[in-house]
Amino acid sequence: MRERDEARQEAESLRTELGTTVARRLEVKEAAVGLRADLADARGLLQAEGDEYDRLSSTVLAVCGDLQVAQGEGAGSLTTHAVGITARGGQLDESAFCLGITQAFTIAHSHYAQEINLGVMSQGFAPIYEDAELDEMEKVVAPLAQNLADKLKEDVLPSRK
Repeated sequence: MRERDEARQEAESLRTELGTTVARRLEVKEAAVGLRADLADARGLLQAEGDEYDRLSSTVLAVCGDLQVAQGEGAGSLTTHAVGITARGGQLDESAFCLGITQAFTIAHSHYAQEINLGVMSQGFAPIYEDAELDEMEKVVAPLAQNLADKLKEDVLPSRK
């Protein structure tokens, strides 16, 4: 009888262990299903991010090409390209500014070749004026300067088409 009780206890113990193992296995299967779904979602998000990066990269490279941005060796990152675009934008601004000054000097020279000393003019404002007087002069010439800028815009600024 003792052997029978021991066998029953062992069978009960095995049955309990089996139940626990089956329950764990079901939990693992459920977790695996959840993980597969999470993985599929993550892959979808990663694909969308990759697609967005590809579009951004193409756009940045197109802008670099349009602006004739010189890229050095190893200049493969978008950050490097973006810095190049910013630097090139600064160069274009400076070139446009210098060209505007050159145009203003050329126009002044074309109207008053004998009366204007361009060397002195290149030194900037005459030192005899106070800031308030210079501000007033700027107000007077601003509309005239805008008129000239509008006329020269096509020659100075790059085409935006």
